[in-house]
Amino acid sequence: MNQKTKRRFRVVVSALLGLSMLSALIYSVPAPSLAAGTLPADTNLVKNGGFEQGKADWEDWGAATVVTTDVQSGTKALKLGPTEGGMGQKIDGIGENTIVTLSGSGKAGTPGEKAWIGADCLDASDKKLAGGKFMMSFESAAYEQKSLSFRTVPGTRKVQVYVYKNPDNGKFAYVDDVALKIGGSLPDEDPPVKSVGPLPPPHPPGVFFDDFKNGIDPEKWLIAKQQWGGQDVNGGVLPVNVAVTRDGIVELTGNGDLYSGPVRGINRDGSTRADGKRTGASIVTKYAYASGSYEVKAKILPKLGAVSAFWTFFNNGEVNHEIDFEAPGDKSLRKIMTTTWVVEARNTSQVTDFPEQIDGNWHVYRFDWHTDPKRVDFYVDNKLIHTSYTNVPRAASKFWLGVWFPKEWAGVPNFATDKMYIDWVKITPFLEKGDVRAGNGETGEIGPGTGWAGLNEYPAPR
Repeated sequence: MNQKTKRRFRVVVSALLGLSMLSALIYSVPAPSLAAGTLPADTNLVKNGGFEQGKADWEDWGAATVVTTDVQSGTKALKLGPTEGGMGQKIDGIGENTIVTLSGSGKAGTPGEKAWIGADCLDASDKKLAGGKFMMSFESAAYEQKSLSFRTVPGTRKVQVYVYKNPDNGKFAYVDDVALKIGGSLPDEDPPVKSVGPLPPPHPPGVFFDDFKNGIDPEKWLIAKQQWGGQDVNGGVLPVNVAVTRDGIVELTGNGDLYSGPVRGINRDGSTRADGKRTGASIVTKYAYASGSYEVKAKILPKLGAVSAFWTFFNNGEVNHEIDFEAPGDKSLRKIMTTTWVVEARNTSQVTDFPEQIDGNWHVYRFDWHTDPKRVDFYVDNKLIHTSYTNVPRAASKFWLGVWFPKEWAGVPNFATDKMYIDWVKITPFLEKGDVRAGNGETGEIGPGTGWAGLNEYPAPR
């Protein structure tokens, strides 16, 4: 960002990529019928992948038009936009632990747009499987051809191939020549983590705990002053939206679409926006931590459209090591989403019912991150809700807590102002042998132009 900039145009991803329509619907287009064990190698299993027969064999999810201009090959291609939409096709007979290769061509019609070609692993009842989402993005002005090989996850009985465009800037993107074939060479599922710039300083020994009774200590915390999530999607996260009370409660304010107050948002380059709509707030640990137990006692901002989140984040331009707790999940404040990442093209995401989080009471959000062997256990109020065994990061990362505004995948923020509250934060390092410490290009400086608030922007307890 900052970092989430690289992807969260939080693509987040049934989350992460604003693929809310994909999460909400189960599509019924008849799938190409292929008996298990008889799938032909080096044959395109996607029917009409070049759209030469129009939309035949595809389920139309809206905002998709077959065109005869802007094609990559043949005489036709698919134009996506200007709103969110796409098409999908299910392919039966692809079982678990099968190596397949997804390929296709795509381009952005205008800067800031992005086309997606992806695949979801499904079980026999068409349920999407954890760790089974694979995606390729296209945002250049000219057609690019890309391919991605992956192994289907346990429980797979079919694969849904899709093409998609998020709302972005309300313009168009294009795709052509979509294919899925058996076989291929797998990418490194856990690429090496290379240092970019200096190594981060080691964190102080022992358990980290802060109840904010002494305010927001700049020796422990950074305050973010950044914008991510896509061009013109939001006004960033701002120091002015961070406050702390004398009894040690951190208040992170989110301003929605009905906000008309004096706060002004920022653009990606740090320039000032005309209003303060869709501005949030975030505090970040000064030091990077790896394996450990991460706990936050909090109350989420109880409005759709604004994401209350706790996440680790390391991105060096090649890998994206990240663990997320995010609410709402699937545009419901009664659900929470948990996600793990090692690269931007893949994640393991789960949405879990948690209606209690909007009951007005404090709740403890926790994840236990293990790097040897790799897994992440997610808990709410000491109840295990999900364990991720795939796409588990290893790189030491800063820990973020904040409110931010994605491009509609969390709903529309039809409110003026509300707050997320933090009571305390605790990190208990495990110091496992799978931990990796690497630089990501940060200099450690704060103040103008760094993405972090200057000391004069830290709030005094009130």
